[in-house]
Amino acid sequence: MKEKKTKKITQGGMTDRMPDIILTMPELFFFDMRAYMRAVNAAKSIDFYSRVELYDMYESAMLDPHLSGVIDKRRIGVTKIPVEFRINGKPDERINNEIKSPWFRKLLKDIIMSHFWGYALFQFFRDDDGNITYTRIPYKHFDPVKRVILKNQTDDSGLPMESFGNMLLVGEDPRDIGMLAELVPYVLYKRGNMADWAQFAQIFGMPIREYTYDAGDEEARKKLLQDARRQGANAVYIHPVGSTLNIIESSNKSGTVDLYERLKDACNTEISVRVLGNTLTTAVGEKGTQALGTVHKEEEEDIKSDDRKFILDVLNYGMRDIFAAFGMNTSAGEFVYVDKTLPDPTKQADVIMKAKAMGLPVSDDYMYEVLGIDKPDNYDEMKAEMLAEKERMEKLQTDGDGDDGDSNDRSGKKSLKDRLKGFFVFAPKGDGALPF
Repeated sequence: MKEKKTKKITQGGMTDRMPDIILTMPELFFFDMRAYMRAVNAAKSIDFYSRVELYDMYESAMLDPHLSGVIDKRRIGVTKIPVEFRINGKPDERINNEIKSPWFRKLLKDIIMSHFWGYALFQFFRDDDGNITYTRIPYKHFDPVKRVILKNQTDDSGLPMESFGNMLLVGEDPRDIGMLAELVPYVLYKRGNMADWAQFAQIFGMPIREYTYDAGDEEARKKLLQDARRQGANAVYIHPVGSTLNIIESSNKSGTVDLYERLKDACNTEISVRVLGNTLTTAVGEKGTQALGTVHKEEEEDIKSDDRKFILDVLNYGMRDIFAAFGMNTSAGEFVYVDKTLPDPTKQADVIMKAKAMGLPVSDDYMYEVLGIDKPDNYDEMKAEMLAEKERMEKLQTDGDGDDGDSNDRSGKKSLKDRLKGFFVFAPKGDGALPF
């Protein structure tokens, strides 16, 4: 039993030596809406369910550049801000050095994919160099309802997940078939639309070449056929002299092109809204404005924030035993996201000035950090000179305010008040005069 617990799950083809999982090439093409509905019904069945065809459709859908692009954008959102492990609010360097490794960054992205496939199953182990790494169990080779690993993708039974050590199952509902089930129809619609569009362009986008020959000249006809094949792939009409060709073109070719493009854009819009919660951070339409883009950006950040909370739940609760198996006790602390983004310096400077005007003390180090200014090497010396100058000016002001009307102070020099009077000697009198 101990040997099973520590065994690494092996994957391979039919030619490999007794793998635990025999991989099969997915079917990626020739899907339509009828196949999609059949696959969903098979996956949602209660007693005799199968997800093989649906998961093949998922892999096929991921070949769509727009879908894969918006999914990658969402996955990047969970790795853009670094994760840190802290004990009593202080970083633990030993664990943090480990999670800075490439495997951890990749793991965060793979965990998010559980939203799209319905679940994700991982096994962790040490590689030949002693570093922690993991493998993701192929989606078609695990039954999340029975919690068994399937040797062949069409099997009904297999080995219990608990037979292997250091396993992590991510997923809330074992019967969830994932967000990709909602996105596949738009990919299928777009594929059919793009195929029709390409055919339309091939037919109406290139001119038709016309060749004529004498009806009785068979050699001339063969020569024209050879010439036509060598001169390109556009349409060719070869006919005897005396016969006619009538080409009836579409009455509104530009409108037809717009129709194809609008359908393509509509499918991309629905995909973006479902994955990112918006469209204007990936594409700007005719009504796109900066204000709308800002609102959509906020919606996208809300989704990314929720993804990051989901990641922390997995790390702080689901992976405690796995970290412990590799000698890292995480029960005494927690994983957190380190938000190192700084506010707008201009806005923050205004806030700092208002805080100082209200008499609130503000740290000089914080001001240097927010404003992006390097702290001088002789900061202490410069600060002392500034304080001394400030005290001197305050003393001059105090001596001037205490003068009994004489233009000279006790040292025989003009007070600050009198010197300012001399500077503004031509200042207006009366209501417009300065208060000196």
